[in-house]
Amino acid sequence: MTMPSVRYRNDVKGQKGMAGSRQSGDEPSVHEPLFFLSYARPHEAEAERPREELDLFLTFFDDLTQQISTLLPRKRPGDLGYAAPADAPERPTLQALSVCHVFVPLISPQYFSTRRCGLEWSAFRKRVRTRDVGLHFVPVTWAPVEPADIPPDVLEVDFHTPREGRADIAEGLYPLMVDRAPGSDYDLVVRNVARTISCVVREHPLPAGVLPSLLGQQNAFRAAPTRLLLRIVILAPTRDRSPKGRTADGHYGDAQTDWAPYGDRRDRTLAADVRTIADRLGYAPEIVGFDDVAPALLAGTLSSAPTVLLIDNWALLDTAWRDQVAAYADPAAKRPDWETFMVVRDDHDPQTRQRGADLRAAVDETLAASLRAMQTVVEHAASGNGPRERFPSHFSTVAEFAAGLFRFRRSR
Repeated sequence: MTMPSVRYRNDVKGQKGMAGSRQSGDEPSVHEPLFFLSYARPHEAEAERPREELDLFLTFFDDLTQQISTLLPRKRPGDLGYAAPADAPERPTLQALSVCHVFVPLISPQYFSTRRCGLEWSAFRKRVRTRDVGLHFVPVTWAPVEPADIPPDVLEVDFHTPREGRADIAEGLYPLMVDRAPGSDYDLVVRNVARTISCVVREHPLPAGVLPSLLGQQNAFRAAPTRLLLRIVILAPTRDRSPKGRTADGHYGDAQTDWAPYGDRRDRTLAADVRTIADRLGYAPEIVGFDDVAPALLAGTLSSAPTVLLIDNWALLDTAWRDQVAAYADPAAKRPDWETFMVVRDDHDPQTRQRGADLRAAVDETLAASLRAMQTVVEHAASGNGPRERFPSHFSTVAEFAAGLFRFRRSR
């Protein structure tokens, strides 16, 4: 993805002559960013995702700069930080890295597999004494990373003690931004990070450095960590097997993986969407049709990886499929808790609105007990009750839940 036409979040026009213009202890000039936000840009394949999803990185950036401006009132929000879009030229990015006081990496599995992030990390690290890395690096967890997956050159930065108790450590900032409200865990994280940055700027200013090149830096993360397999099973009708009252109408193809649930995006299958999301989260997605793996899935022989069964609510009007789903989701079956499911429903679809009562009744009859057994946030995401714009965040919640349980159970 190319980020939406972003100013360099400290306008490039104000960045001339930034590098080397400040001495230790001096008040930073108005055009010198106080912090540098380093994040892994989503891939080009995500360009069709909802604007809300595309802009979350920069939403956090804007919220953070606004909060810092209340703590450092002499500073305007536009002068506080720098977040480069994917196509940013090297020079302004290098200038920002040369003068900022704090490096704020948005940590995720994808972050450590992104070369640009590794170069940014290395460039800033050259300016910081080893004993001070805990001051000038302020990590924020975008998506949780297993300690074993943290690259060796990054282990010197303490990711845990300075952030103890912060909600993003356990869940990641990404799910906290969904359905956020004033006073939420997301707001608490923003305030915590803003206070930390403000304290460093006031009490531990970092002298400007001379960084001759960004692309010439060594990638601090080296090789990408091995990605965890995430199995995604799609249960949906096909052209030759549709429930009564449901026409294919561009939503279904010859295979279950051809399912395109959203009427205004018929050239975009759900399989393509979840592959992109899983890749962004740092997983290696394996996407299969339900009928192709149903015997093994129900027998428990596919439990070698976290698994998410995506269910078209229309499929539950088919008696045979409904019985299989009920067997899969039955809490009494004692299936591994890293195997879960998510209902997908598009309430904008005319046929779905017309049969809404029948479809909801089928979901309740088949899955109500299983949904009630879930954690509240996962139940909300898995129930299929959210608008289609929420699908990326809801799928991420369910996938991260399954993967987290898989890692936890296997580590014991």
